[in-house]
Amino acid sequence: MNRHLRIYWAMLKINFAYLLAYRANFITHLISAFSWGAFRIVGIVLLTGKRGVVFGWTQKDMILLTLGFFMVIGIFHFLFSSNFYLFSRVIDRGEFDAILLKPIDSQFHSTMRVVNYANFVRACVGLILIIGWLVMNHYTVTFIQIVLFSFYIVVGIITTYSIWLLFMTTLIWYPSLNNMVEFLFTLNGFMKYPGEMIRFSGTIVLYLLLPLVLAVSTPVKILVRKNSLEDMIVLSLIAICLFIISRLFWKYALKSYTSAS
Repeated sequence: MNRHLRIYWAMLKINFAYLLAYRANFITHLISAFSWGAFRIVGIVLLTGKRGVVFGWTQKDMILLTLGFFMVIGIFHFLFSSNFYLFSRVIDRGEFDAILLKPIDSQFHSTMRVVNYANFVRACVGLILIIGWLVMNHYTVTFIQIVLFSFYIVVGIITTYSIWLLFMTTLIWYPSLNNMVEFLFTLNGFMKYPGEMIRFSGTIVLYLLLPLVLAVSTPVKILVRKNSLEDMIVLSLIAICLFIISRLFWKYALKSYTSAS
């Protein structure tokens, strides 16, 4: 464990050096992220403008949910999504052979070697906006709520990571599916909606999106005192099961990998 932490710390420093070399790219990412965040908030205001409550969520709660999505997706993109984006190229160009030969866990190296510091800023700003929104609208938040909120943010990120890993592992067999990341970005868009939307829809297909929806709505519901023990247990079980399944699927896929050399 300590060895992996030291390696990850070295990766963070390498990525920071890359950031200093390409500062314009960093600024572009920031502008893009904050622009999309602003559009989402405007969309929520328009959605709840005539109807004060949507699926049991008030306009204030929905905006808080959007800010929660902004922070969670910022953390996820900061830590993982750049690696998944590069994975298709790594497989297609035969670079995966070099990763497998390194004395380090291949999943760890493939999914955590690149970080995006622009999204770290995005996550921090999202957290600041959440705190500001809670204070401005006089939400009462206890220490227990803060602890549970933080814990389920981590659980939600693990859930999202596991889903992405399951999909991206299939590239070991089908490296030409280079649009997989765009599909997963589309799925992530459902994370900004409340879980009640899925339940009230009655559509079986939408229930497949429930893990992603719960990843953000569950911790936010804790802050607004709408949390249910059912959602917390379900999200915890989903995170554990998906993480184990994705890890086993990765191991199984490695057995089927054909070297490019």
